[in-house]
Amino acid sequence: MKISEKWKHSLTSSQNINLIPDATYKKLVENCFAVLTGRDEIHSMNSLYSSKPDIVKEFYAALLSVSAEFVRCNLTKEEIAQFLTSSCNFTQPRTNLFVEHIEKSRIGIEASLLNIGGSLPHLTDAKWKIDYIVKSNVVDQPEGPLFRVSLITEEYDAEAQCKKLKNVNFTCTSQELQDLVYKLKDAVRHCSTLHNHIL
Repeated sequence: MKISEKWKHSLTSSQNINLIPDATYKKLVENCFAVLTGRDEIHSMNSLYSSKPDIVKEFYAALLSVSAEFVRCNLTKEEIAQFLTSSCNFTQPRTNLFVEHIEKSRIGIEASLLNIGGSLPHLTDAKWKIDYIVKSNVVDQPEGPLFRVSLITEEYDAEAQCKKLKNVNFTCTSQELQDLVYKLKDAVRHCSTLHNHIL
């Protein structure tokens, strides 16, 4: 699990009830899980800013980020509670409220995370085998081994209300596989650069 120090600091500093009172905290948590499950915010954010708008906005952003990360990493409610109390100094009532909401919203958040990017499935694993051509009567048959690749993808089935796995299979030459790996590494590098820029 990757939680930036900035978000941890935001969560920790917000535990001062003079900055974010319990009533405001409860409304921010409710808004957070409404948004993460694809619904509209329950409470008007403008009414929650009070005299410390920057602190409230920063806390809300941290709350959204860590909540999505907890679900993405499939943390148990015990692990979440442990993180909030030990790493962010959450009080027991605030921890309990957060854990209660995340448990009620977990399936909806998983569905939202799986559906990011429209209808494209999420890659979860890859398997591959090498085939060697011993003899071929095809004139332009490529030299070297052929790779049979199976990409295991996951997408959320709204009708069945569950995740479904699907295989995407293809065959490629060594050169084509190297091109694919290069493009994937390039995409990872761009994502990493963007992620660091945002943080």
